[in-house]
Formats: sequence, C-alpha cells, structure tokens
Amino acid sequence: MRAAVFSYPPHVEVNEVENPRPAKGEVLVKVKAAALCGTDLRIARRGHSAIAQGEKRILGHEVIGEIVELGEGVVDFKEGMLVAVAPNFGCGKCVMCAQGLTHHCPESKALGITFDGGFAEYLLVPENAVRQGNVFPLPEGADPVKLSFVEALACVVHGFLPLRVSFRDKVLIYGAGAIGLMFLELSKLSGAKKVWMVDLSEERLKIAEEHGAVGILAEEGVKGKVDNPEVVVVAAPAPRAQMEAIEVASLFGRINFFGGLPPQVKEVPIATNLIHYKELVVTGTTRSNNFYFKIALDLLLDGQLDLSYLVTHVLPLEDIEQGLYLMEKQEALKVVIVP
Repeated sequence: MRAAVFSYPPHVEVNEVENPRPAKGEVLVKVKAAALCGTDLRIARRGHSAIAQGEKRILGHEVIGEIVELGEGVVDFKEGMLVAVAPNFGCGKCVMCAQGLTHHCPESKALGITFDGGFAEYLLVPENAVRQGNVFPLPEGADPVKLSFVEALACVVHGFLPLRVSFRDKVLIYGAGAIGLMFLELSKLSGAKKVWMVDLSEERLKIAEEHGAVGILAEEGVKGKVDNPEVVVVAAPAPRAQMEAIEVASLFGRINFFGGLPPQVKEVPIATNLIHYKELVVTGTTRSNNFYFKIALDLLLDGQLDLSYLVTHVLPLEDIEQGLYLMEKQEALKVVIVP
C-alpha cells in the first residue's frame, strides 16, 4: 500500500509499504479521509521524542475509514462499517486509565506517533485501542471529509468545557486558525454575548468576522479593544498572548493556555499577583480522550456545529508535502488527505 512515512533527518515521503493484516483483537480500516494538524507538521519538520532516531512512522491521527477486515475475537463491528478512530489509548490498568484519562496514561500510545497512523491506504487499529472503545461507528452516508477533524474538535472540547462559557460571558481568543475557530463556534453555541479573535493574519480574521467574531490584528494589541473578557483562550504558540491574557481578563476570569509554546521557550513571565487579586482561574489542556471524542462526534453528527468551512484543501496522499507547506505558510485551515 501507499503511505506517507516519516523518517530522520525529519521529512515525510510517500512510499510503498507492506499491507497490514489484523491479528487477534485488531481492526483493519481502509482510510477514507485523514486530516493534517499542527502536530503532524511539527513531527514532519522537527521529529518527535516518541519516534527514535532510525525509526520510521506513518503519520496521521485524525482518521475516518471503512472497516475491511476484523481480527479474531472482534465482535462489535462488521466489515463495510464506516468509523471514526480516536488516536489516544492507554494501558487500561493504571489510575489514569481507570478514570478514562487514557491520554495521561504513563504508557499512553497514539496512532500516527507511537503506532503507524492514517496517512496511508490502510490503518491497523491495535487491540488495546479496539478494546478501550477507540473505534466509533458512523451512520451510513456520513461524509468522511467533513468528519475527519473530529479529533481536533475533541481536543478543543476538552479545553472548552472547564471554561463554563455561558450567555453572560465575553470571550477573547488568541489565534484564528482552525483551533481558534472551533473555540469560536463552541462559544457561540454556548451563548457567549461577544467573541473577539486575535491573529497576525488579516485573511484569517476576515473568516472569523464572517462567523460572528470581532477581529483584532495582533500587531495592534488588544488593550483598549476588549472589555473585560470573562473567558480568554490562548490557541496560538504565543508567549506574549499568555502574558496578556492574565492582564486583560476580568475579575474571576477563566483562562485556558491551549496552544503549546515552541521548544526554545522554556518559561513565560506571568503577573501572578493579578491571578491573586483578580481571583483568576488559569488552566491548560492537552490532547483528548474518548469522552471528549464522543462529545465532539455527537456535535457534528447532530448538526449542532457545521465546521465544514474549516476544510480549505482536500489533497491526494501523494501531495501531502503540499499540504504541510500550506499549513506551514498559514495558507490553509484544515487540509484533508484522501488516499
């Protein structure tokens, strides 16, 4: 089969590799759509600590596909079933896994990072992932491309729910990429009275404004342009935005540092006295688990969210480098690969 294989020095190349076959408890999926995300771009350009030097890995962890073969003992699925595959799974035995927090399992695994992923014609879902419920059946006729970014939405849901956004709240979001726009749509769905979005790109801000936000160019700053937001989300790798979030948040404000910072940024100076005197709640979230994946999938399938406008490019597997380039230059929101 054809697959986009990462190897060192960091690069991705589409090669012919051996077709996987499901062993006991495993499920083989024919990939229908797999979305690129920032993690894929970072791995492609810099590598990943979970992928050792000399090791090769098929990337891709946002996957929709059709089951084509079941391993021995798999009884909950059938061939021909369209499914979404959640990428993160754990050992199933530790304290984190017992709480459903498989993404924080000390032995946590992920498709497209520690196991081969979905930028290929076929994806093999390991037994532990199948057993832990990482394969989600989809209704007949579901559009794989429109659902391919459900994993990214699951991560956003994970970061959004603790913020308790309601009709009383004004929301400030740093970053008008796909993730920031997902936060925007969830804020609107929750009844937020106003949403500001900050970005370096006028084009991205235009999209945000078309979907109900007030756009602010990052170079102009937010001070004097926002009015005591109760909720602040930093959905960009921007140290200055983290510092500023503390300064502009209202009394009793809730803040989420969603965007991870570049590896060269080891720490950010924060005005902790403002946290103290304004009684702020400052949180951070990373990745997602099957609970948030199920919520995200239901939001899309039930029609509560229409995020189809986020898909700006659909490319064949052979053009994955073009997709990575478009993301790197911020000329795309979501790029979906169709093998």
